[in-house]
Amino acid sequence: MLYWQIGQEILARQQAEVWRAKVITQLSKDLKQEFPEMTGFSARNLGYMKSFAEAWSDETILHQLGAKIPWKHNCLLIGLKLAKLRFEPI
Repeated sequence: MLYWQIGQEILARQQAEVWRAKVITQLSKDLKQEFPEMTGFSARNLGYMKSFAEAWSDETILHQLGAKIPWKHNCLLIGLKLAKLRFEPI
């Protein structure tokens, strides 16, 4: 749920403040500094959190489906979806 909430916050701020990719890198550094005992705040993982929040935009569906599989599996599914979008003919 924390990763989904972080992803939702990134999405909201990107829409409201026109965030760029470098902001995610800075956010990663800030979170690591603020919560040194926690892991999972790499820029890459924050990107997955954003994609996770996009994929499971409805919180009720998230509780039913997305939260029931491990984080790594969600990342793999998101990665497959992004790879398909990159290689899909226009």
